[in-house]
Amino acid sequence: MNAHVSFAPTRSRPCRVVIMDDHPVVAEGWNRIVHDAMPCEVIPTATPLQAFRAWRRERPDVLVIDLSVGDAKIAGVRLIERLRRAGASQPILVFTMHRSPIIARRALQAGCNGLINKDSPAQEICQAFSEVARGGNYVSADMARKIALMNQPGMFTAKPRLTPREEHILRGIAEGLSYRDIAERAQISYKTVSNVSMTLKDKLGASGFADLVGKGIRYFDEL
Repeated sequence: MNAHVSFAPTRSRPCRVVIMDDHPVVAEGWNRIVHDAMPCEVIPTATPLQAFRAWRRERPDVLVIDLSVGDAKIAGVRLIERLRRAGASQPILVFTMHRSPIIARRALQAGCNGLINKDSPAQEICQAFSEVARGGNYVSADMARKIALMNQPGMFTAKPRLTPREEHILRGIAEGLSYRDIAERAQISYKTVSNVSMTLKDKLGASGFADLVGKGIRYFDEL
């Protein structure tokens, strides 16, 4: 885990938090969610670029990052990687709807210090934020167990055979690209990408798009 600077709250200075989430209500509600943990000054951003610039300009105490922005399902992971490469030492808390242990593990490997699901109880969200802001780490017991089980033998079936086109499209999905971006990069139609994605869901046993992203990440990690 990356070394980072923890925040020691004082009465005179609230914790300065950059939040990257494309739903404004998240930033608006953050002070209400964590007010029992510590007073916060929220700096809202809606895209990875805005968040990166806000980090560089504001030098906040903590960053709270959603993993999905629009069609980019793992944009937050890329942002975490970029921040750490640029020397960001602040604690990073992932605040997301993703439940895939594969994506969670990738976020941790990228350098986040904690993960909490958006529909977790307010008390647990406060606990996660407080732990991370003070220099600790936080992963829910359920998610930690899922991540640990990923390394158990027999948890996943044998890797299915994919055509070159299927692999190309799956790689784009695993990278967090939208169908339109994948189509433009491969110079094929949007409909083709959509149809191949449906085939990939069947081949990989994915329950939905988020699950397909996670299975795509694992597929290429194991190559």
